[in-house]
Amino acid sequence: MAFRLSGGLALALCAMAGTLQAQPRITQAADADACKQALIVAKLAFESSAPKLSDAAPLILIDKLATGILLAPDGANGEDASFVVDETTIERVKTGGVVKEMFLQSAAADGFRFVVTQQKMNWQGDWYGLYLADAALDAGKLADLLAPEKVEAAKIVFDRAWQRPWLVRDPATRQVVGIDTQHPAGFLDDWIVYKTSSGTVTPACHIAFRPPAEEVSVLLPAGPLRDLVALLDQIVGVPSRDEGTLQPTARIRIAAAQAWANAALRPWAMAAPYNSASEVERGLKAWSRRSPVFAAQYRRMHDLYPRARAALTTHYRRTLKKPPAEAAVLAKQALDRAVGAHFVFPKGS
Repeated sequence: MAFRLSGGLALALCAMAGTLQAQPRITQAADADACKQALIVAKLAFESSAPKLSDAAPLILIDKLATGILLAPDGANGEDASFVVDETTIERVKTGGVVKEMFLQSAAADGFRFVVTQQKMNWQGDWYGLYLADAALDAGKLADLLAPEKVEAAKIVFDRAWQRPWLVRDPATRQVVGIDTQHPAGFLDDWIVYKTSSGTVTPACHIAFRPPAEEVSVLLPAGPLRDLVALLDQIVGVPSRDEGTLQPTARIRIAAAQAWANAALRPWAMAAPYNSASEVERGLKAWSRRSPVFAAQYRRMHDLYPRARAALTTHYRRTLKKPPAEAAVLAKQALDRAVGAHFVFPKGS
């Protein structure tokens, strides 16, 4: 069953209980007016079914909404990752050098324009950069000037980063802003919106999607839910001595944090994990037989699960104004998917 946020539920976000605040919202505003269109895009991303906000552009554009999006990630990951592009406003140039592709804002503002670069990194994916560059420089000259370790004639917003920037234009003012969605390993991190003026680029605001929190468990009600988060992290355990560049334990923890953040604030956007709930149960049962410590953790998890599910049901009734039966169904799905994000068991085990 798919869960999407209706207009009524979007309004309900403004009445979140406890420490939760209305999401998303402008913070650290140096120029809130410059952030208006970015906030519209952020709200659509938050309400979409994309597990990661930075991947929401294709879902938003499918609905043919007036988003003002000129450039945004296409939702793909790894080496296939690229952008969705408004080709009437963005010039796409394949350079073939160290910087393999560039995206240039067609219309200059005060003689400058945003430039986005895509640079080959490794099997995990490409690196990206966002710059403000002199509009008088052609694409060939820019490709050379923006090469890594040699950035000249451009103001760096960020470079050699895993995240792909967004460019958004306000249809009323025609102002274009750049958006840094921050490192993809974060959980519902702020978007930083950059504006340009007289050849300079500065932060206009942040767009926050959650309350400040160093640990994802803070987004959840205290009690069995937070206890379950802590227990599952213990079960994941410490990394082995050499996990190579894949770093599976770190990746599991990143996926788990992102799943819990969505479970807390946007459960309609939780992706199904690699294993089904029944496969996770079989895998954990077999794992529990390997030591008394594992067996105790397994029993503790089963003790916490029904209480955590009840707490999450109450959470959805209060924060999303869900009827009891619907909240219970949503809580079971969200909890199973959050638990499943911690494990990868061989299929058929």
